[in-house]
Amino acid sequence: MDNFHLVEQQVREVRTDLPESYYRELPKLSEGPLAGYPRVLGMAWAFVAHTDSRFDPDMLTRFVRAYQTVQPLTIGELWAVAITLRIVLIENLRRSASLILHRRTERMEADLVADRLLGTKDQAPDPAALASVERMALSDSFVVQLVQRLREQDPEAIPAVGWLDRRLEEAGTTSDELVRREHQLRGATTSRCATSSPAWA
Repeated sequence: MDNFHLVEQQVREVRTDLPESYYRELPKLSEGPLAGYPRVLGMAWAFVAHTDSRFDPDMLTRFVRAYQTVQPLTIGELWAVAITLRIVLIENLRRSASLILHRRTERMEADLVADRLLGTKDQAPDPAALASVERMALSDSFVVQLVQRLREQDPEAIPAVGWLDRRLEEAGTTSDELVRREHQLRGATTSRCATSSPAWA
């Protein structure tokens, strides 16, 4: 959120620097997940995918030269490399932000369940809260947050603790493994790129 104005500025520059008339002249891909989109956009997406969204001018230069040994680019495409790279990076940022918000929502839902199970200043513990999640397909973010909230509780006093451990065991994992995996995922979100097709495809 602190850098929203910077992202907004980049989006404005994309709209200015890539007018529709220029976009229409760029050679398009005829097949694959980006069929119909500019070839240079596919090249920029491949560069970002292979560098984990880390921008290095020298690496980009080598990548473009290597690409051209197979498929030479037009002058127009070479001019469009910078703007299409910006588009791909903005798209990656959008997807990372969406993922962060989704996981945050799941953690908030786990907190609500934990509050019901443990009780709050205003409400007594509600053992029936467990029934609300027993049939759910639980995400890693939800489970990790619930585990962290219930970790110090007595399984005898809070049946959800034992239920959660059994559920994880049935899934072939443990709470420690899930916590480790979730922390790795959170740390990687800022620099990772998606290896699947981008949202516009």
